Amino acid sequence: MDDLALTAWMTALRHQIHAQPELALHEVKTTALIKKALTDLGIRLVDYPGATGVVAEIGHGEPKVALRADIDALPLQEKSGLPFASKIDGRMHACGHDFHTAALLGGARILKAHEAELPGTVRLIFQPGEEGHVGAKEMLSHDVLHGVQAIAGFHNMPELPVGTLAVKSGPLMASNDNFDVQINGTGAHAAMPERSADPIVTLGQLITALQTIRSRNIAPDAALVLTIGEIRAGHTFNVIPDTASFKGTIRTFNAANRQLAKDRFYEIVQATVKAYQQTVAIKWDQGPSCVNNDATLTDLITAACQGAFKIVPAHPANADDDFALYQEQIPGFYGFLGSGGTGTLHQPNYSCSDAGLIYGARFHWLAAQTLLAAVAKNKLLATDRAS
Repeated sequence: MDDLALTAWMTALRHQIHAQPELALHEVKTTALIKKALTDLGIRLVDYPGATGVVAEIGHGEPKVALRADIDALPLQEKSGLPFASKIDGRMHACGHDFHTAALLGGARILKAHEAELPGTVRLIFQPGEEGHVGAKEMLSHDVLHGVQAIAGFHNMPELPVGTLAVKSGPLMASNDNFDVQINGTGAHAAMPERSADPIVTLGQLITALQTIRSRNIAPDAALVLTIGEIRAGHTFNVIPDTASFKGTIRTFNAANRQLAKDRFYEIVQATVKAYQQTVAIKWDQGPSCVNNDATLTDLITAACQGAFKIVPAHPANADDDFALYQEQIPGFYGFLGSGGTGTLHQPNYSCSDAGLIYGARFHWLAAQTLLAAVAKNKLLATDRAS
């Protein structure tokens, strides 16, 4: 199949997926579409017990490597104006996971055509639930990496031109920790604050105080972001409420700073609340660690892709990706692929170009060959991976 025909095939699949977006761990129609496309190609499906998501294999024997794409959408109203825009209110493929899915299917088609030449097995992982960092955890609980010795994937970037591959060894995407805090005080008439233990005052102090984690505990040249994204308190103008709460996120690229930020967060919140004679409940959601590219794999894949892509340095992203959970187990590479679109990730006007799909398919073909060769030659060492 030539590039034009392969692009047309991937484009049709992508538009189908884009028009029917499904949220994390509810990707039933998407899962069925992927299975049908793979089965039609004669690619064998691997028994996977999860309700959504697909695992398949091409080739035979050892070594065994993996390619991964995520398949879920976001709870967002689409405003792209595309002719194949979402047909479901409040849902949109605003992160390009439809692009990722179609590109991995295209890569699978190339791999299947060259199956006899493969010196091992390529496992295809179509992962549900990347948004909310639940999908990789779910797949790993079902031993999806059993026998796999290395893994690769990419994320599309609409601000990068089609044909561009951005690469970086080591930390590429930030770790993600989310917090949900409820301050429990004592309400009263707004005109009688002396009879209250006002949780809104405490919340106000914390909004400022928590920023000192970044400004006074983390070195100026180290990246860390602490954002409070939601505040809830009260219901009217003349009543001090009993409770106030807030939610937010912390992103960083360093494991020690990640732990330090968490420790200081608890110390500041608990001490401040106690000073105002109130109590607090903190819910901490520890998300993925930092996406951390294996040094050897980065060099090998970069070299393999030199002729097919314009290679540029990748700028680290404060966004997270649960691809990191696979890299905690085996050496892995994750790149940023130019998709030449509009808007940016997670925006309602986001779009990406179908012209980028052929490059996604080529990436998977080249990455699979590179991983197989690297594992066969024992080029991957555990010391290449950061802790």
